[in-house]
Amino acid sequence: MGEFLNNNSAAILIGLVLVTLGWYAWDYRRSKRALAVFAAVAILLVGGFLSARHGPSDVATMAGVDAVLAAGMPVVLEVYSDN
Repeated sequence: MGEFLNNNSAAILIGLVLVTLGWYAWDYRRSKRALAVFAAVAILLVGGFLSARHGPSDVATMAGVDAVLAAGMPVVLEVYSDN
């Protein structure tokens, strides 16, 4: 259960925020401002989550890693483990 929460924490948090904002927007549904704020926050959260997802690695071997590190450019390193 802990791994599921860890791997999906952003999606769970976005869901909770959207449910909370949706509840608020439902209570004030006659207010176009409340609905507009809800829609804007929903678009920003979901759009940010989807744009932050990344694809496969840029390097496949340790030689590729060494070549990227030796290039003299800043490198962002993400360590991932299935355990």
